[in-house]
Amino acid sequence: MAAAERYGSCSNKDRKDSTAPSGSRPKLLVHGPIFVENPDGSITEAVPSDAKPDPRRSKADRRRDSNADGDSDSSGSSSTGGGISMSQEVEFLYTRHERVFILLLLIQLILEALYATVFVVRMRRSIWELVAMYNWEMTPKTAEIVLWTAFVMQISYASLYYVLAATALWTKRPKHYQIFATTSLCGVVGLVFLAYVDKFNLPIFFLRLLAYIYSRFLQGLTASILLLPPPPAARVDLNP
Repeated sequence: MAAAERYGSCSNKDRKDSTAPSGSRPKLLVHGPIFVENPDGSITEAVPSDAKPDPRRSKADRRRDSNADGDSDSSGSSSTGGGISMSQEVEFLYTRHERVFILLLLIQLILEALYATVFVVRMRRSIWELVAMYNWEMTPKTAEIVLWTAFVMQISYASLYYVLAATALWTKRPKHYQIFATTSLCGVVGLVFLAYVDKFNLPIFFLRLLAYIYSRFLQGLTASILLLPPPPAARVDLNP
C-alpha cells in the first residue's frame, strides 16, 4: 500500500510538471535558404545575406568539410558529382516521358481529325438526330446552328490546345505545362457538355484526361530539373 502511494505521488508530481505552464510559446522563425518561383515558372534559391553555418552540425559534417578544403580538385568532383548525376538522371527520365507524351498527343490529333471529319460528313443526319432527341421541339435550322457552333468551338479549342502543347514541349518550363494542364482540363469539361448535342466522344475524353495527368507529371519533372545543378558542359566559366 505504501509502495502504491509512493508510486501515485510520483505520478501526480510528473503530471503536475507536465501540465505546468511553460510561459510564452516560442515563435517559429524560418531563417535559411528558401525557394521562390518566378513568374516565368523558373525556381530560384534565395539565401539571407546574414545566414551563418549551423553550429549544431555533427562532427562528421565538420570532418567532411575539412577534408574537402584539403583537396580542392577532389572536393569539386565529389561535391558536385552527386548533383550532376541526379540532374542527368532526371533529364533522362524527362526525355523518356516527353516521347511518350508526344506519342499521346499524336494519337489524340489523329482521333480528333477523324472526329472532325465525321462531324462534317454526317452533319445533315446529325441535324435530324438532334431534333428527334429533343422531341421535335427544335427546328432543323436551330439544330444546324447549334451543331456548327459546337464544331467551330471544337476546332478553335483544338488549335489552342496543340499550340500550348508545342510551347510546353519546346520551352520545358513548368509554367507552360501548368497552363496546358489547365487548358486540357477545360477541354475535358467541354466534352461533357457536348453530350447535350449528341456529340460526346469517349476516346478523346480519356485521352485529354490522360494528357492532363501527364502534363502535371512533366511539370514536376521540369521543376526538379530547374532545382538541380546543371552538368559541367552547360555551365559558363566567367573567369578567363
